[in-house]
Amino acid sequence: MRRYIFHLAWLLAACSDSGTSLPSIPVVDVARLEAPVARAIGDTVEELQGSPENSQYWANYAEVLQAHQLYDVAQVAWGVRLGSGDVTPGDLILMLRCEEALGLKTQGLTQEVNSALFAQPNLTSLRFTRGSARLRSGDLQGAKEDLEQALSQDRHPAILLALGRAELSLGETKRARSLLEEARSLAPGDANIQKTLTPIYLQLNASDLADAERQRALRGRKALRFDPAEVRMAQRAVSSSANTDRAREAMNRREWQVAVVWLNKVLEVYPDRASAYARRGLCHLMTNQMQKADQDFRKAIAEDESLAMAHRGLGVLAGRSGRSDEAVNHLARAIELNPEDPDALGMYPIALLRAGRIPEAEVAYETARSRFPKNRILVQQWLVGLRNMGRADQGLAAARSALQDLGEDAAVLHHAALCLEALGQGPEAMEYHRRSVAADPKSPSATRLQKSGTPG
Repeated sequence: MRRYIFHLAWLLAACSDSGTSLPSIPVVDVARLEAPVARAIGDTVEELQGSPENSQYWANYAEVLQAHQLYDVAQVAWGVRLGSGDVTPGDLILMLRCEEALGLKTQGLTQEVNSALFAQPNLTSLRFTRGSARLRSGDLQGAKEDLEQALSQDRHPAILLALGRAELSLGETKRARSLLEEARSLAPGDANIQKTLTPIYLQLNASDLADAERQRALRGRKALRFDPAEVRMAQRAVSSSANTDRAREAMNRREWQVAVVWLNKVLEVYPDRASAYARRGLCHLMTNQMQKADQDFRKAIAEDESLAMAHRGLGVLAGRSGRSDEAVNHLARAIELNPEDPDALGMYPIALLRAGRIPEAEVAYETARSRFPKNRILVQQWLVGLRNMGRADQGLAAARSALQDLGEDAAVLHHAALCLEALGQGPEAMEYHRRSVAADPKSPSATRLQKSGTPG
């Protein structure tokens, strides 16, 4: 977890006419925060310093702080907003979340929430938030009262789940089962429903249903409930487009772990964002975390079966695990979805080759070469694949053909030399090794020349 250092620097300003003091602004020491987080906080502080009497600016500041889990300072800012009399139902939801995160009561918040719900009984999101907070604090009767009323207004799966848990805690197992089964029908992809429903079946001696629930694949919608205020707050920290761009930039720099941080932020707010799962899967793949990569690619396809990037990732994983037919199927699907993907086009011939489908592999390789004649990685992978299958003569021919397009490419020359060695043509192989070293002194051919005692 990130480490934060806080200090409160009190900026006191006086009104020129009345001489009364304006509210003090609690400032966070951002020295150890990530640069984008520091900028977001700095922007709202600057806004607030320009107009500290504007209670909306206090709400903006509180949202930014809370979005970055700086709850203690956020509570101070929320206190100013609450005292202004301009509080909105969305503000109250966020204040309840902040209060629960800190475990500290915000003075006047309970009364303000009660007043808001009395004046507007149809504020479903606020009532659900209070009911959920009561449930987590152990006030089961209060939670049930709030959640029953929220459910009468909206049979949302998140409300059904929360009320089902309240009923379960109160010993009403059959009612809990009914609520959770309805929630599952509305949100079949939610793991929390599955985790809660399985023990209910066991309590009711329905072990077959419990086993079926445990083994059920989680696909489709989840029981998420975000009030617009919560989404806005989270987006202050996690702008989907901005953080996706940051993740792409990190991936381009091959900073895979940095990219994962930004993708996690996206998924915190948009847990059904298939492309974020696919990109995170690629990061895991590049850091050899195969199980995590597989999970993310499959989550991506569960949300969006037409995502070529995820199929390509599963193709790579299948190929590395020796599941050649599965690799072929996923890569073929990736190409079908995105015919211009150079990576999938380059991997597909190798997968076919490993699956023993030689004629198809040759056609696929020529197709990829014609589409991307300057793709050196494609050529290198093809040469390695042919040589590993004992087709060094075919590999040599492919290398010579590729060199006409690529020129004196050190890697291709090295692989051509290895093919010549496999064919028993040592002198000509040494010549190709020399050409490879001439093109790039760091070529692996340099080691071959040293071992043979041949000057480069």
